[in-house]
Amino acid sequence: MKPPIRTVIVDDHPLVIAGARTLIETSGDILCVGEAKTGAEAITQISQTTPDVAILDVSLPDMSGLELAAKVIANGHAAHVVIMTHYHDRSYVQQALQVGVKGFVQKCSAAENLLLAIRSVMLGGLFFDSLTAREMATPVADRSAARSASIGALGLTAREQAVLRLVALGYSNKEIGAHANISVKSIETYKARATEKLNLRSRAQIVHFALTHGWMSVN
Repeated sequence: MKPPIRTVIVDDHPLVIAGARTLIETSGDILCVGEAKTGAEAITQISQTTPDVAILDVSLPDMSGLELAAKVIANGHAAHVVIMTHYHDRSYVQQALQVGVKGFVQKCSAAENLLLAIRSVMLGGLFFDSLTAREMATPVADRSAARSASIGALGLTAREQAVLRLVALGYSNKEIGAHANISVKSIETYKARATEKLNLRSRAQIVHFALTHGWMSVN
């Protein structure tokens, strides 16, 4: 008999963790060996429990799920990474695939798909739930047009949107200034204007907003 698949659940919402744990513990072939509410806690838990699969939320208080996935994989942990989130933006999924994420499950479909995702990645495959798969099949031109239209509708200038997008992607003000060839003070001004217009108070909120508006593209 095969040993159970060992998992760690990372989410800053206790109800999400409780729901996923309950689902896993009724499976018969999967165990939850740890849980965490922040990226830092997750790294500690994964190091201590050495799970087979790490289930990560996109937006955590101290870092994005993408940053955490990259850290977990870069640190040589054996865990396969499954992203469980409310978002299915294609560019985010593409970035996640590039760093080594293997599965994508919408929280609204977790009851039907989370266990399938865990088992699929353990077999060496990729797993997309139907919402994520549909987004991946959407023509690029349609998404680009929608993103361009959204910038003006939100009242942002192109420079404000560009700065906020780079913040969401994890760049520092100094790195953004070097990229755009403008001063750090100017970057701070653009960032402040954009976050005030959008009523965003933390980096986690900026990442959340960027994901829902299709800005998380490296291109």
